[in-house]
Amino acid sequence: MLSLVREHGGQVHVTSPRGSGAVFTIELPVAEQLGTTEIDSTRAGNQPTPVSESRAASLSTNDALAQRVLVVEDEPTVAQLIADVLRDEGFEVETLLDGRDAPARISRGGFDLVVCDMKMPNLDGQTLYESLTPARRALQDKFLFVTGDVLGTKTHAFLTKNRVPHVAKPFRVEELLEKVHQVLLTKDSSGVRRVSPLRKSTATTG
Repeated sequence: MLSLVREHGGQVHVTSPRGSGAVFTIELPVAEQLGTTEIDSTRAGNQPTPVSESRAASLSTNDALAQRVLVVEDEPTVAQLIADVLRDEGFEVETLLDGRDAPARISRGGFDLVVCDMKMPNLDGQTLYESLTPARRALQDKFLFVTGDVLGTKTHAFLTKNRVPHVAKPFRVEELLEKVHQVLLTKDSSGVRRVSPLRKSTATTG
């Protein structure tokens, strides 16, 4: 469904009040705003348009550049949405619904990015971030927090002090992907810039 919405130039907004599940709002452009060139050429039986060829090439590139992401989020619906969005972009994704499981999983390595909720029971995002062992300390540069408490004193101080990228709830899918792209464009330990397999979509970021 997400791919269908984005294919038609739409946006998905996510609101997740704690204890109330998640609300997904879908926005689609009115029919008059859509071009007819691609539709007409399809009906005429023509060859795929340059847009289609570009998308195919992008998919091929994504397979080669797939990177691994760990999503730590205690709200199942939000965790599933983030995972679906990233998989649709070509990432390999693993999800954890309990922060207590994250340290052991991170210690085994293999992740290029951690997308983590700030406020979770048992083990919150800040504690997880600060508990990384020296061997995994470099992964702190690959954290992206998702939080509905960005204006909270403790949260604001932590994010400011550590300069950790974050996305505030409610967030747009395109906003999340833009942040993921920015984090993965930072230099790795070898000094080589690693580019995420982020595809450009037709959805507006408004």
